[in-house]
Amino acid sequence: MIFNLNKYQKFFSVSLFLTALGGAEASAQNSEQLAAISTLGRLNGIALHCKALAETQRMKRVLVATLPKRRQLGELFDYETNRSFMAFIEQDEACPSPHSLTLQVDEALERLQSLYPAK
Repeated sequence: MIFNLNKYQKFFSVSLFLTALGGAEASAQNSEQLAAISTLGRLNGIALHCKALAETQRMKRVLVATLPKRRQLGELFDYETNRSFMAFIEQDEACPSPHSLTLQVDEALERLQSLYPAK
């Protein structure tokens, strides 16, 4: 099952996904940058499932303001969001506390902004 992959298999699947999209521009991003986007997608899936809509809006605002305008990067975020949302349902996980989710999102957004310095 795709949700039970180790970190190397996940990285390979993300790379394959970007390649399938014709991701020459996205592949110019380094693996840390792609991982930061993937982390935000994972958190977004959790936030959507847990109805933390303020967090989803906050993540999207920062992504739009921070990332280069490349379709593949947005598609990676959406892909990871969908995977995370479905995995959360399949694994029947409990929602994190609002405070815990906010802290995780804060950390992920800071990481993203450190990897994509202001223009």
